[in-house]
Amino acid sequence: MSLHVGAALKSGGYRLASRTGALLTVGYLVLYAVYQTGFNVLMNALYARAGLDAEIPAPVALPLPAAAAVVAACLLVLTYLSVVAIRTFVAGERDAIPGEFWTDGVAWAVANLLVGGLVTTVLLTVGFALLLLPGLVLLVGLVFMAMFVAVEGENFVTAMRRSWALARGNRWSILGLVLVVAAVGLVIGVAFGAVNVALSLAGLGSLTPLLAAVLVAPMTMYNVAAVAAAFDQLRSRPTA
Repeated sequence: MSLHVGAALKSGGYRLASRTGALLTVGYLVLYAVYQTGFNVLMNALYARAGLDAEIPAPVALPLPAAAAVVAACLLVLTYLSVVAIRTFVAGERDAIPGEFWTDGVAWAVANLLVGGLVTTVLLTVGFALLLLPGLVLLVGLVFMAMFVAVEGENFVTAMRRSWALARGNRWSILGLVLVVAAVGLVIGVAFGAVNVALSLAGLGSLTPLLAAVLVAPMTMYNVAAVAAAFDQLRSRPTA
């Protein structure tokens, strides 16, 4: 089966533009705002300890251990919410999120998504550092890893292998999907930079974490929804 990029992008938008999509986006927005605030505070504390004259806008001040705890807790809960979002978008649930999506095998899924995400990040970093092409090949081949972890309960190693197999024969189409989503993200990033400068000039730099969350949350959820739609298109094909 071939991946139809336009259909995946359209279906991703349809899945996001729903009651469940709105709930997941708002939840992600709130969590990301808290995470970004904690991260900014953490970096400021580290800068201060290192004797660096630098400061990132943050609405609050926290001791270093407290800021680190906030960042760690938010990353854990954001990963949990990502598992629920993947399950919801793959299932095409628009009105309500089934209770089992919040509970069934979530500890296993979150643990494997965290470790798998870390391993994938390292592999992509090495791939892009060596040459651009290996990084792109890895990015495309492992794009469905999270889907296999969250939806089918695979460990991250098996999920990587199955993602690689599922992408076979559709790597150019998947790359096109990734590039379109990345282009939208780039536009949003430019907008974030411009608004952030305006806030700083107006003395409202402390609102930066909230602004980041407002922009990142819908973009992240659309990315999940679009990849979920692509996963739906291809997963009926044998992968092992």
